[in-house]
Amino acid sequence: MSDIKIAIWDIETNFNIVGSFSLYPESINYDNILQEWYIICGCWKILNEPETHSVSVIDDPKRFKKDHTDDYHVVKTLREMLEDVDVLVHHFGDRFDIKKLNSRLIYHKLPPLPKILTVDTVKEVKKIAAFNSNKLDYLSKHLNGEGKLPTEKGLWLKVLMGDKQAVQDMVDYCVVDVKRLEDLYLRLLPYMKSHPVVSEPDTMNCPKCNSKSTVKDGVRLRATGARYQAYKCKDCGANFSDTKTLVRPQTKL
Repeated sequence: MSDIKIAIWDIETNFNIVGSFSLYPESINYDNILQEWYIICGCWKILNEPETHSVSVIDDPKRFKKDHTDDYHVVKTLREMLEDVDVLVHHFGDRFDIKKLNSRLIYHKLPPLPKILTVDTVKEVKKIAAFNSNKLDYLSKHLNGEGKLPTEKGLWLKVLMGDKQAVQDMVDYCVVDVKRLEDLYLRLLPYMKSHPVVSEPDTMNCPKCNSKSTVKDGVRLRATGARYQAYKCKDCGANFSDTKTLVRPQTKL
């Protein structure tokens, strides 16, 4: 394996508390925000490692007792985790998780995240397939047989009220999300169109998983007319090619 570190992660956030005269407002002015949303917990797993890690607001008891919505410890821990990650895998994460974390980093005056390559499984699946739904629960059930962990009605409200058990239940829910996401990522990996290259330089290892177990798989034609040697990974199933042109297209005089 290369020394490239791939992390699968997910976060859970809670509601804004707002004042409203109606259950069906067209919009709510920001002056009516009574309490801002916050990050309840975050979970992550390093690819090819067995343990799934977590952090939540109850992991800092003194801070939680003073203000159970204070997510400073969660945000700081997640940033530290991401410090040395090369590739970050998430579902809707480019649009949600990363931006939500950035919002809280700015709020708590913590340093910005380093440059991290991301793989958003929603974006990747949209490029290659047309499933009935692109939600994690559906894709996990449809492709791998197990969906997200069910949650009891009102769980987010219980967390908002400072219920420690509800926070732990949210962590358990998030842990399962990460495990389901890892399974989905590995299922989609050989089909992905824009996965970062993780293979070691100057080798014919698989560029998507760095496996040395690759075999020649015929000659393929490029749009330019050049032909190249194709390979197949026996571990993840990805197809790839080397950089040597076998037959160059004829140049017209």
